[in-house]
Amino acid sequence: MLLRFLFDKKRIVLCTVCVLLSAIAVSMIVTVCTVKVNLTLYVDGAEIGVVEDAAYVETVRAQVMDDVSKVAYGHGYSSSVISYGFAEGRKANTLLSEGDIYRAIYVSALKDYRSAYGVYVNGEFIAANTDSSVIADAVAAVREAAQGGDGLEVELTGTVEVKSLYYPVTSLYAGSEISSMLVSRADELYRTVSSSGSSIVAIDVDASEDELMFLGSGGGQILSSDTSDDGVVTVNIKVTETIPFKTEYRKSDDLYVGTYEKTQDGADGKKEVVYCITYKDGVPLSKEKRSENVILDPISKIIDEGTKTKPVTASKDKYIWPIKDSFTITDGFGARNMAESPYHYGIDLAVSSGTPIYAADGGVVITANANVHASSYGYYVLIRHDNGQETLYAHMRSEPLVSVGERVYQGQQIGEVGMTGLATGPHLHFEIRINGDKVNPIRYLPGR
Repeated sequence: MLLRFLFDKKRIVLCTVCVLLSAIAVSMIVTVCTVKVNLTLYVDGAEIGVVEDAAYVETVRAQVMDDVSKVAYGHGYSSSVISYGFAEGRKANTLLSEGDIYRAIYVSALKDYRSAYGVYVNGEFIAANTDSSVIADAVAAVREAAQGGDGLEVELTGTVEVKSLYYPVTSLYAGSEISSMLVSRADELYRTVSSSGSSIVAIDVDASEDELMFLGSGGGQILSSDTSDDGVVTVNIKVTETIPFKTEYRKSDDLYVGTYEKTQDGADGKKEVVYCITYKDGVPLSKEKRSENVILDPISKIIDEGTKTKPVTASKDKYIWPIKDSFTITDGFGARNMAESPYHYGIDLAVSSGTPIYAADGGVVITANANVHASSYGYYVLIRHDNGQETLYAHMRSEPLVSVGERVYQGQQIGEVGMTGLATGPHLHFEIRINGDKVNPIRYLPGR
């Protein structure tokens, strides 16, 4: 009896030990299977830090490539080499932030690029330089080439555009090279504008002296006439000629490169010129200018030529305040004690009527309401940015300064502050919408 009890007790202990060992083994297997091994991220061979997995990095990389495509010319920026290794040591669990990963890939993507100014002719990229004044001088050179040595008046028939982007280093050229590239296309870009030229003295050698008095442009007057023994006729004639005005180009920082604005009309001048004309047997021998007297100075036409680089309209994914003047936030985002409108889906920036309103970021205008009675917003603009977010600017004083479909750049004026629609005073109602939801703009705007 005692032996059977001891034997049964021993068997129970063994069974218990086996169960415990099995449980420990299962736990160890589960633990091993659930252990996540972090990875070391390398970009172009340089160690950046530790990440959880490659899929997360690829998500960030896709975002970088999308963002870079909006600010870089060409497609060579996608050449970053990303590789991984097993993370070891104490730093294995210190993970990189999304910003760290983004920054490393962004810098690598643009390693062979430079921030520069590119010039385009009729939409075709020509070359780039890091100095905007070099581009402006090259554009002026092609115009001067079209004018020729006589300084003819010409006008732009093609399109010249300058864009501030990231360009491959292989597309950067010296100013003289860019000038040569553009000058070779002068005929494509400019045409000569016809203007009144100098009068031409026309003498009919078979006419009598009385008839000669009525010949010559500008009311020619015969001053003297003589015939030598050998039959050479000499006539001194005074005519009034036109002095064509010249066109002066002045550089203007207020206009974009490739755009021109006339600031003064030109007017021709007049001068009296005395010519000595000789001919024999009806054949002209010579024509010499004896004197010239200006009786009316010409007035130059003045045209301002733009030197300013057109801003990039691509979104920067970072908002600026839509009002640059001093303002007061009179109503914030959220619930309020108003029966007719218990919740406010934007912020109100109170400022004097007529204050400029600027785009908080670049994008495309999807609404530019020109019907003041069509909405409680009054005159307003809705801009969709490249990241899908939208900003709304309401209660403008008059019709917006932009139209539907137009791409605008960050900081471009789109309207003026007013109080159209449901407004009790001049202010800008400003909204930010993400995935269709209206969010608190204060969270996305820089500190004041």
